[in-house]
Amino acid sequence: MRGLRSIASRLSLWSLLGSLVVILACGLMLLSHLRELWLLSAHREGGTLATAAANGIEAHIERVTEATRLLARLAESRSDRTEELARTTLFANADLAGLSFAWIPNDPTSPPPAPFVDRLPDGTLGQRDLRGDATRYWEQPWFLHGVACADGCWQRPFFSQSRQRRLINYSVAIRDNGRAVGLVNADVTLEWLQGVLGTLRRPDGAALFVVDAEQRFLAHDRATLLGEPASPALIAALRDARTGPQALSVRGLVDVAEPSWVYSAPIHGTSWTLGLQVPQALLEHSLRQLLMRELILGVLAMLGIALMILMVTRRTLSPLAALTGHAEHVARGELDFALPKVRRRDEIGRLTHAFDTMRKQLAIHLAKLTQATREQERLRSELEIAHQIQVALLPNEHYVDAHCAVFELHALLRPARAVGGDLYSYFMLDQQHFCVMVGDVSDKGIPAALFMARAITLAKALAPRAGRPRQLLEELNRELCRGNDSCMFITLLCGVLDTSDGRLVMASAGHEAPILCRDGRSMLFEIETGPAIGLDDEASYGEQTLTLQAGDTLLMYTDGITEAGNAVGDMFGIERTLASLLRAPAPDAPRAFTDRLLGDVDAFAAGHDQTDDITLLALSWHHRATQEERMLELTMKPTVESVFDALDRCDSVLHEAGIAAGTREDVRLVLEELMVNMVRHGHDGSPDGEIRLRLRPSAEAVQVELHDNGSRFDPLEAAPPALSGDIADPEEVGGLGIHLVRAMASELTYSHDSEGNHLQLRFIHPDHTEPTP
Repeated sequence: MRGLRSIASRLSLWSLLGSLVVILACGLMLLSHLRELWLLSAHREGGTLATAAANGIEAHIERVTEATRLLARLAESRSDRTEELARTTLFANADLAGLSFAWIPNDPTSPPPAPFVDRLPDGTLGQRDLRGDATRYWEQPWFLHGVACADGCWQRPFFSQSRQRRLINYSVAIRDNGRAVGLVNADVTLEWLQGVLGTLRRPDGAALFVVDAEQRFLAHDRATLLGEPASPALIAALRDARTGPQALSVRGLVDVAEPSWVYSAPIHGTSWTLGLQVPQALLEHSLRQLLMRELILGVLAMLGIALMILMVTRRTLSPLAALTGHAEHVARGELDFALPKVRRRDEIGRLTHAFDTMRKQLAIHLAKLTQATREQERLRSELEIAHQIQVALLPNEHYVDAHCAVFELHALLRPARAVGGDLYSYFMLDQQHFCVMVGDVSDKGIPAALFMARAITLAKALAPRAGRPRQLLEELNRELCRGNDSCMFITLLCGVLDTSDGRLVMASAGHEAPILCRDGRSMLFEIETGPAIGLDDEASYGEQTLTLQAGDTLLMYTDGITEAGNAVGDMFGIERTLASLLRAPAPDAPRAFTDRLLGDVDAFAAGHDQTDDITLLALSWHHRATQEERMLELTMKPTVESVFDALDRCDSVLHEAGIAAGTREDVRLVLEELMVNMVRHGHDGSPDGEIRLRLRPSAEAVQVELHDNGSRFDPLEAAPPALSGDIADPEEVGGLGIHLVRAMASELTYSHDSEGNHLQLRFIHPDHTEPTP
């Protein structure tokens, strides 16, 4: 394959291919022209052969017709010597198979003698009188048709039962004073005619045949077709061939085996037609052979020309081979070599001089490029490390509340460069409050990434102490203003979600207003905003509360969405943002909103590079609650501190739900007794277990579910304490505390399975009476 890569080889190859194309094109045109000329010549020859064959048959049958006419004239004067005439003629003319003289009787009861002499199979002659036949000969069709032939005619072929041979008659009327008085009938066999046909010249593979007026084969090179009717296709071709050769494309017939050309000629003196059938493949065979010989000679000539071109071009272009070898050294970075001396100032000489200059300049450039590449690689490595640090500071893209699955969050950040200045973060402040924030640093690249990392770290550290979004923004602003000589700043949107009821308190530091998607609509949720963080250390911020409903999704974003541009300079804008969220399908997760919006932005900005960082955060609220019913779900460690924290949250939820103070005290006392028992006795004081609490207040009652994975304990099985004498030991399992639980709870059920203990309690309000079943 290496040889085909050189210019000389390719030049020779293309010269050969071009010559072959020219030869083939000329050959095809020559073939078309030669085929026309050759077919014209072949048709002329075929017509000549058919005419010659017809003349040959005419020459043979003329002896029969002349002899028969002579006998008819002799019979007029020698009617008494007809038998002798018949025998003499049969001895002299071997073409004849039989002769008969028949007369029209004046008296049918006494007809004149009608001798019939025929040639027997052994060559001897036999004789009989036609008057002795069972039928009256003068009433037969052959006799009636024959006496009407004044100048003689050939009759229909027939099969002789007495002689068991196929024969054909030539009849001439015997006349007396112009009136037919009888006839001379000469018989010849179809085998004789077949033999005559076999003596005629025809091309190898061609077929000669003779058909009569009734389109039956009187003779054919295939003897099996004698006496058989010719096919309609062949008859039509014979009829049309009277004016010129005819192509016969029908195949699969008895008398037509392959596409052929048909030539015809009439056999004068008869109603017969001679046909010559020449297969088309036979006509074209010699033409193909001639063409192949010419093509082979042409190809050999072109190969010779290509070889000469190869030798000349290789000799002429040999200096390029040296340059090619040195160019491969350059490709491998090997620049220390000497080029061959230039002897001519032609194109190759000038190319060699330019190549040497390029080699020297390239060596200088590569040295500089190597140094620059080292610097870029170091910078790329630093950017990659910065990107990894930035990604590590961000929480996961997807978050579902681990306690009660009341909300779900999905976020993404796509920087415009290797590192960006956008940020998002979220974390639990405590077991009930969830903090979320989205921000945008004023710069891009490494400085913005470092400022963003500092902001996230400080926010996580300050949020538990601040508690509220407004306080968090103020404290974060004071910290970031210190030492901010570059005057970088952050626009930040911060919110704290109460996971018990869906209340989201938000504060904004110059950031874009979030978008609320509710009931198939999308709208901006306007927030009073303060200055960006990092500019004024005395800045203050306001707060605004949004109560999320089941199915709501709040979208927080940066200006990389609204300011995304397309090729003509248009920006995506807030209107397209709202419209994109309207087209989003009803989602099962917030990711449907972020994917839809980001896909529309990418489609809008197709063909235009991203110029700003893009950050999206979608928060979906799933909890379904009414104003009359609030639900609290907690998961805690089995410690006394966790128990009392949970009791405080339960009391707060019951107070907000408007539950009476007495009922709240009953619930707290019962839950305290049960959960302390779970900590001390179910888990033996170990913090490695888990207690789950679900509290649901309503207008009729307070329902509580307790689940823990500690040791099995059924408060319903504990025996009632003895109240006489000393008070029951409060540390004893099943003591007074369990008695109070059963007394204060309106309903109490217990079950146990592989996951632990399960208690269901119900506290009916004192002013509410359950209906009587």
